[in-house]
Amino acid sequence: MIRLRPAIIAISATLVLAVPTMAQDQNSSQRGAMVQADTTIVFAPAGTNNIDAGRLRTWGEFAETHPKIAKALAYNSSLIDDRVYLSKHPELDAFFQAHPDIKEAMTQNPGNFVAIEPRPGE
Repeated sequence: MIRLRPAIIAISATLVLAVPTMAQDQNSSQRGAMVQADTTIVFAPAGTNNIDAGRLRTWGEFAETHPKIAKALAYNSSLIDDRVYLSKHPELDAFFQAHPDIKEAMTQNPGNFVAIEPRPGE
């Protein structure tokens, strides 16, 4: 009987710790949800109400012909206002001079224009 008590305590402790973990796993299985400690973060798709399709199309055409610049801006949106970077890429500087509204929109919401492609397996 004395040897049985430590075994019961060990099993009980394991169950006490396992139940909250199982509950987290069930909640995090929702698509677009993440559980951290006692907080659940639910990710929802962004609305397209505030995105100007014409600006997006114009930027898309530029990005398609200049993929290295588009990728650089996706990883570091502050390059939009970097004079050194713009001097090394006069085509981007000329684009922003021709489309100051796009530059302003990109400065305010770069995620509306540039996106980092998911890595394989993501």
